[in-house]
Amino acid sequence: MVIGTGFTVVGLHKQAGPPATRTAADAPLVVADPNGDQDTDLLADPATPSAPPTSSAPVSKAPTPAAKKPKATPTKPRTTPPTRRTKSRNAPATSGSILDRVLDHINAARADENLAPLSLDASLSRASALHNQRMIDGCGLQHQCSGEGGIGDRFSAQGVDWSSAGENIGFGFAGGSDAEIIKAANGLCDSMLAEVPPEDGHRRNLLNKGFQRIGLSVVRESGGKVWLTQDFVG
Repeated sequence: MVIGTGFTVVGLHKQAGPPATRTAADAPLVVADPNGDQDTDLLADPATPSAPPTSSAPVSKAPTPAAKKPKATPTKPRTTPPTRRTKSRNAPATSGSILDRVLDHINAARADENLAPLSLDASLSRASALHNQRMIDGCGLQHQCSGEGGIGDRFSAQGVDWSSAGENIGFGFAGGSDAEIIKAANGLCDSMLAEVPPEDGHRRNLLNKGFQRIGLSVVRESGGKVWLTQDFVG
């Protein structure tokens, strides 16, 4: 299973596959945490990745700081959600059995840290699915594709009420059965949970006590590539 990951968190306020190896294609970048504290460690200049010591060890590199994107750090808080909704797009479906197993895996990790479970939000999962489709359509492993709003705008466009927002994205490879797809998604989650400070943004999203709801989309392309989007809101 080859794994690539990406991460972002925004503190906005308003009223059959390749060999079993893992590499990370993108490392966490924190714009601001959900409690409003700036994380300067993860706003450093991009770092050059190094080769993993073994085929199972993840490696990562920092992306261009997303804080430079106009919508990532608004100058004033929103008081009302946008009234305009995005045009309807086809969103790939994830079977309920896959979502349940992936959610259970995440919540088991939160329980180990004495954290409350995340509840699955259908509207947030639609936002996740729409973003997954954009990545599949050629955007690649990115948090904001061409012509797409930032994560907060994407969530609001689906009617999601939120005060803080975060996102983890990744890809892997798996066979066509539900069991293999679940294994790929949970393997990616385990790689995120295994991160160590200061490069542990994915882990901090998954284990953040400020997030209460999650949106999930797990989509396998015909060639075996499995795309994962995890969206979080508080």
